[in-house]
Amino acid sequence: MKIYFIRHGIAEVFADSDYERELTLEGKIKLNDTFREFAKIFNEKDFVVYSSPLVRAEQTAEILCNKLDVEFEIKDILAGFTLEDLKNEFKKENCEAYILVTHEPYISGVIHEQTGKYENISRGSIHILEI
Repeated sequence: MKIYFIRHGIAEVFADSDYERELTLEGKIKLNDTFREFAKIFNEKDFVVYSSPLVRAEQTAEILCNKLDVEFEIKDILAGFTLEDLKNEFKKENCEAYILVTHEPYISGVIHEQTGKYENISRGSIHILEI
């Protein structure tokens, strides 16, 4: 299975709660540019897009899905997970590729668990992992 990890874009520093932090205008502009280019080269046929329930991730997924012309679904597990959690969550699905819009330090943790490598996961970045 192939997983495309996308870290949410640049978000507000403060909000009433961490779950409610929204993308900034700068974050939205950068994501639009990144995802416009990503959509040009993305060639998976059998894929789904899932987002963390946190507002900034949902907003990121909306921008991405607008470029890919698909819908996304919320997965609560994407608010915090391990490699084992993802394997258990997705083993029952029969899909070739997953795009997961989520957060740090979970992305880098899973990449390290799978590859032994430490990756810098900047906001709005895309990382591909084969599991």
